[in-house]
Amino acid sequence: MCFACGIAKDAARALKDCFRRLYTQSYYSWSEISNSIRQVIFNNFKYWNTDKFKAISDQAKIARGSLKGDSLHTGGAKTVETIAREMEKELGRTPIEPKVFKKTHVRKKENESNPDVWVVERAERTFSGLEGIGSSHQVEAFDGAQIAAMSDQIAKLIAALAESEQRRVAEQESMSETVQQIKEQVMNLARRPTTSAPDNTDDESDEDDYVDLTP
Repeated sequence: MCFACGIAKDAARALKDCFRRLYTQSYYSWSEISNSIRQVIFNNFKYWNTDKFKAISDQAKIARGSLKGDSLHTGGAKTVETIAREMEKELGRTPIEPKVFKKTHVRKKENESNPDVWVVERAERTFSGLEGIGSSHQVEAFDGAQIAAMSDQIAKLIAALAESEQRRVAEQESMSETVQQIKEQVMNLARRPTTSAPDNTDDESDEDDYVDLTP
């Protein structure tokens, strides 16, 4: 477990124990809380205002801005997801990742003309990489009109393909019918009786009339 995580858990546990022990009734404002309870709270958490704790906080901040991740941001108590939802509501569309990253990692400007001041130097390099990815996506992206035109073209190609397939099937059926007709004609020819040669009766009668005159 990291040191900063341990500090956060200890602080949360101390707050919870303090509230359970001291807040024995409902208070609608800070002024309604008795001075004795206020003093106990200040005594419990005055350590957070010491130079020693501030040094620990600065050390944890450096760790959060290390090469292990860009967790250091300007959103304060708001998470990046919360800020992204606020940007979506403001813009009326889902913001792209580089815009959200810049929103949460550039310090607030007094004037818009002032240069960007990043929370850490590495955040700017990360943003440049994200912006490059975003630019390549934008080049590849299509607007609504282009998508509609491509959809129409795809529909036409599908219709042409279906029509071509129908023609192919019709031609195949026609060819099958022609082949069947030819087969039937061949079968009919095969069933017809063959014509026999005429009898040579003249030769036979001549043989009967022949008289052998040999003594």
